[in-house]
Amino acid sequence: MTIKDFIRRNFLYYAISAIVIAIQFFTYLTNSPQVHYMDGLGFVFFVGAVLSHAAIVALVPYLLGIVTKIVCKKDSIASIIHVFLIIVLNLVILINGYVYAQYRFHINGLILSMLFGEGSDEIFHFDIILYLKVTAIVCLIIIGNIILKKLANRLYDKQKRIYWIPFLALFLTALVSSNFIHAYAAVVQRQSVVKSAEHLPYYFPITATRLMISLGVVSQNDLLDADFGQKSELHYPQNEIVSNGGSKQNIVIIAIDAWNYRTLNDTVMPHVYSFAQKNTQFTDHLSSSNGTRGGIFGLFFGVTSYYWKDFDITGTTPVLIDELNRQNYTIRTFPSATMNNPNFAKVIFHKTKGITPSTEGNSAYERDCRLTDNFLSFLDSTQTEQPFFAFLFYDLAHSYDYPKHLKKHFTPSWEYADFMKLNNDMDPTPFWNLYCNCVYTVDSLVNVVLTALSEKHLDNTTIIITGDHGQEFNENHKNYWGHNSNYTYPQIHVPLIVHNQSNTPKTFSHRTTHYDVSTTLLKNVLGVTNDEKDFGMGLNLYDTTFRNWHIVGDNINYAFIIDDNIIVEKKPAGRLEIYDKELNPLPDYRPSAKEISDAIQKVNQFHESGTNK
Repeated sequence: MTIKDFIRRNFLYYAISAIVIAIQFFTYLTNSPQVHYMDGLGFVFFVGAVLSHAAIVALVPYLLGIVTKIVCKKDSIASIIHVFLIIVLNLVILINGYVYAQYRFHINGLILSMLFGEGSDEIFHFDIILYLKVTAIVCLIIIGNIILKKLANRLYDKQKRIYWIPFLALFLTALVSSNFIHAYAAVVQRQSVVKSAEHLPYYFPITATRLMISLGVVSQNDLLDADFGQKSELHYPQNEIVSNGGSKQNIVIIAIDAWNYRTLNDTVMPHVYSFAQKNTQFTDHLSSSNGTRGGIFGLFFGVTSYYWKDFDITGTTPVLIDELNRQNYTIRTFPSATMNNPNFAKVIFHKTKGITPSTEGNSAYERDCRLTDNFLSFLDSTQTEQPFFAFLFYDLAHSYDYPKHLKKHFTPSWEYADFMKLNNDMDPTPFWNLYCNCVYTVDSLVNVVLTALSEKHLDNTTIIITGDHGQEFNENHKNYWGHNSNYTYPQIHVPLIVHNQSNTPKTFSHRTTHYDVSTTLLKNVLGVTNDEKDFGMGLNLYDTTFRNWHIVGDNINYAFIIDDNIIVEKKPAGRLEIYDKELNPLPDYRPSAKEISDAIQKVNQFHESGTNK
């Protein structure tokens, strides 16, 4: 077969493959709540977008097959390469669809690092049944593509036509029309178009904002730009830290990964709930992010994880940890999942000796039990005259890896987290009960810690119990599960319980944030006399000032929580989206430009001379 014949013979399979991929892409929209906000123009755009994007994506395997034919001269090998790459592409698109449905972002370096980096087995747990389901799907994709290739070959052999003109006309028309529609929609903020475009992985349609401004279609003042601005030299803390010596109280922070606030009751968490009733509770407490990295970063630094890269590169550590070291605290960490991924061991604790970055164990349950034992051993060996700081981080609630030998206190319950079953119409009860069983077990372990502290150090110890972020179970009925996908209450609201030396039972209902925790410890326990703005974005927890424009997220995707929990979110592409607390779009809501500017300046306060874009 000549090169020309090979190109002609395989073109039909390329075109059919592109259409199949386009259908896969289209399911990204149909499986998303966005489908309910689409209009006619949005659907016209999205059909053109999936066809043109699929045609471009499928073109790569086709061209590589042609290159293989040119190099090795073997028709069979070149065809196998073509089919194999299409199969791989189908699998990647399928997996990306599940990732996007759960997290609302596409496969990227962060996901790959979490999947294949250090400690990935401590982050993800998949049951054997889930592996069997995936294997069956892989087999179907392989068989389906083999059948499509044979059908394409048979059609070509029978008719000797490849229909290249209608297919190319279809793909080119889709490419031009979708980009034209998007360029217009980006200027007039047609949400059905610009929001649906995000569903396609690595899809970059054209925009023409500057041209539209120069032509007078819109003015510069009509465009809300919530970008953080140019980065400059770090200035954290803003002034030298001054302390009066502090109270020398011990400090224990107990964090529960992925803690849904609804579980803090006398049924799911009887011990922690009882402890909360005897101490101080903050019932409207918001994390600094909807994920672990940003949540723990904000808890320790008192600033948004927008600064993660800056602090990592410069070796800047939290003022809280620096002051603990300066006051000769013994600092110990007891993590279940590794602190090397995300790299808290480096970013937060790299100046501190004796840090334990991981805990041995074959499951989250084993590691949670062992970290509890390790803390008890530390407690037995510590010198009472020297204050200590301990950070305990439990993971079982996040992993859903409930041990099969333990009794299920909440039924009916799934045996494992079958993520492929999740959809907007399913009854969440079995999944929720699996989670509650995990949280119930964590509660018993935390009780062991609290009991040991009460026997030895409770009167001279500040204890903080909270979560790094929340965990959603479709509370808003938008088909969101887990975390890292939106900034509604289920994903950023976590319990906060505080015990200190002069504690009396009390409940505060004003909004507090993770940024307030390190601020309160520095002021109330370590005796820092600086203004709070010198070292953080938070206030003292007991200060009832309204925390408006609370920022959550990081530099790629972040949001401000304002007023009645309205969410003002800046998407990675730079677009501003506004939702109510249940994630319903508020297209007519217009936040004050002055308030936006003030909030951005507050976020940028540790960049010595940041300027807004």
